[in-house]
Parts: sequence; structure tokens; C-alpha cells
Amino acid sequence: MNKIKLKFLCAVLSCVAVAPAMAETTTELRTDCTEIQSRISELAAITEPDDATKSELAQLQAVYRRDCSKPAAGRRTIGRVSMAASATPVAATATVDTTPETVVVTVANLLDDYLDQRRDLCAELADDIEMLADNNASDAELEPLQNQYKADCEDVDHSKTVDIDPEVAAANVARGLCTDGSKPNEYGCCDGERFTDMGNLVFACCPEDGGECYPPINSGTKL
Repeated sequence: MNKIKLKFLCAVLSCVAVAPAMAETTTELRTDCTEIQSRISELAAITEPDDATKSELAQLQAVYRRDCSKPAAGRRTIGRVSMAASATPVAATATVDTTPETVVVTVANLLDDYLDQRRDLCAELADDIEMLADNNASDAELEPLQNQYKADCEDVDHSKTVDIDPEVAAANVARGLCTDGSKPNEYGCCDGERFTDMGNLVFACCPEDGGECYPPINSGTKL
């Protein structure tokens, strides 16, 4: 009986002796984590860290994740300060200076872009006309689209102008042609002119951009 009491007393005394050491170790660990977190915040505040600073910060973050993060729902979570600190140097190192691309705008480029868009629209219009024709659309239904195609798409590029000698222009008109030698359309009008009903059965070809109207060069096929 005395031996049992003696063993129990020794066990109690050993626990009393170990308790201060455990408390000291726990306090020391808590203090170290606080200091690590403080140092992490200090290093993260540096806007342009050098390689040594980055290395120290990475090591401290690794230690903090390993020894100081708290388990939550079965996973280890990192304190808010350490996460913000880890994001700062990444953003700093990821910054890349880029030189904006210089785009040179020329008249030729703008004209080419415009003509390409016009040709694309004309191709779509031609496809639509063909689709309607395949679906038994009548000539009367197709005529407005066909007229628009002829006006806008048969000669898309009007950027180049040629000065015509007045005598040559007059000779072309006398031959029943337009001043540039081209054939008038079915209304007797030339390119850039619109066939217009002037009233009282009087018809004329009027420039689309305004100006004086003229009688049709010939009676045309539509009159």
C-alpha cells in the first residue's frame, strides 16, 4: 500500500515539474508566430523588394504556414495578414513593362478597309438574291435588290477619277454613250446618276450628289 502511494506521489511531482516547461514552450511558440507574422507584414510593405527580401519573405511564409496556421474544418488556414503579405510580392514581380503598339493610319489603309467591307456586303447581297431566286421569288420581288446590287456592287471602287477631254466627252454622248465612254443603264443614265420622274411624263438623269439634271442619253430598255 505504501509503495502504491509512493509511486502516485512521484507521478504527481513529475507532472508538476514538467508543466512549467510545457507552458514555457507553448508561450515561446505563440510568441514566435507573432514575431513571424509581424516580420512578414514588415517585409510585405516594401514596394520594391530585392532578392534577399523576397527570399526571407518566402521562408517566413513557409514557416508560418507550417507552424502557425490554424486547422479549420479539417484543413489548415492561413491568417489574413500572411495571405495579404504573400499576394503583395507576387503582384510586384508580375509587373511587366509593355510598349504600346504604334498603329499608322494612312489614306490607303482606310480606303482598303472600306472597300473590303463594301465587297463583303455585296457578296452577302448577291447570296440573298440567289437564295430568294431559289425559293421562287418573283422578278418583281427581286428587282429592288438587283437594282441596288447594280448601283453599289458592279463597280465598287470609285476612288480613281480620270479627267475626260470635253471633245471626247461630247463625241461619246453623240454616239449614245456616257461622257467616259461607258454604256448608260437601262434608263439611259450614267454611273452616279439617278433616273428621276420630273412630272408630266418628263424624266431626267440627276446626279446622286446633287447638281443639274439632264435628259436620258437614250430611251433605254425600261421606257
